[in-house]
Amino acid sequence: MKAKTLLIAAAALAAGVMHSQAQVYSQNIVGYINVPLNTGFNLVANQLDVDGTGTNNSVYTSVGTNLPVGTSISYWKPTTGTYGATSWTGTKWSANNQLITNSMNPGSGFFIQVAAPTNITFVGNVITGTNTYPIIAGYQLVAPSGPVSGTLDTTNGYKPSVGDSVLVWNNLTGLFKAHNYTGTSWTGGGDAQLSVGQSVFLAAVNNTNWTQVLNVQ
Repeated sequence: MKAKTLLIAAAALAAGVMHSQAQVYSQNIVGYINVPLNTGFNLVANQLDVDGTGTNNSVYTSVGTNLPVGTSISYWKPTTGTYGATSWTGTKWSANNQLITNSMNPGSGFFIQVAAPTNITFVGNVITGTNTYPIIAGYQLVAPSGPVSGTLDTTNGYKPSVGDSVLVWNNLTGLFKAHNYTGTSWTGGGDAQLSVGQSVFLAAVNNTNWTQVLNVQ
């Protein structure tokens, strides 16, 4: 009975995210996500966790090594307001430190640059239950910690402050679109809609916590 319940729950989770551009396949809340990449920079998120802790997703466990030589990753450093970078040499990633690990953990995001269209596959565990993530005043790359498409606030529980901005990267045009919170609504065409495997820049006015709840029944 327990196994049957888990299978049904996994099917329900997959059904909830299949309408996005990415494809999600899951069984027993463990699976993989295929995210299509366009030529150039793509702003993505790893929404599956390597070991259930949410903190140990290195560039090797998340992105892997099955990528063309020269593929690069840019990760944002909120404390300095600058990017760090690593590239795939064909035998190793040129850098593999805690800052990269932070950007690979569910709830975060990073840029990946490729020379031609390809797919990236994330493998791991879906983080369920109630989890809280710190948000600092200023810019940070964020994403829902689970593979759920929709908005940061209505769908995934983020409580915006007046003046918060969400910057959505268009992988095809290479441009950002800003959505600004006025207190009652979002400018820029409404609340930003995210696909599975997509991250965004959040420019937060205040330090706060983002509590996300994902219960699969």
